Amino acid sequence: MDETSSLIDEIINVRKREPTDEELDSFKNLANDYIKYDDQIRKLEIALKERKNHQRAISESMIKFMTVFEYNDLNTQHGRIKINKKECKVPIKMTDIKAKIMQHDDALYKQIFEEETEKVMKQNLKRIIPKVILTI
Repeated sequence: MDETSSLIDEIINVRKREPTDEELDSFKNLANDYIKYDDQIRKLEIALKERKNHQRAISESMIKFMTVFEYNDLNTQHGRIKINKKECKVPIKMTDIKAKIMQHDDALYKQIFEEETEKVMKQNLKRIIPKVILTI
């Protein structure tokens, strides 16, 4: 009993202590690095999205041209461009799954969709940038 109370007191004291100046400076440097990398990632994601949109538009035009003139392969100096065709199944929708389960077994539907499932606590950092609204 005595060991348990001393352990609890130690944990409480560790959590209540203030950070040293070195720990605080280290944390500030980490926060600054996090913000710097977050800014870089945001800029790169925007640039990537713009490039993918341009590529998608060009791709659609190229596919139309290649199908009209029946080109399956296009040899370039930088490699081949090929049209891939494949047949895909339509993905199953959750509403369809629920409807089929309800048709066959109402108890199973309640067990799957209405019972509480296990909950897990996850933590991550997110930077929230205040939006500037300019109105005149």
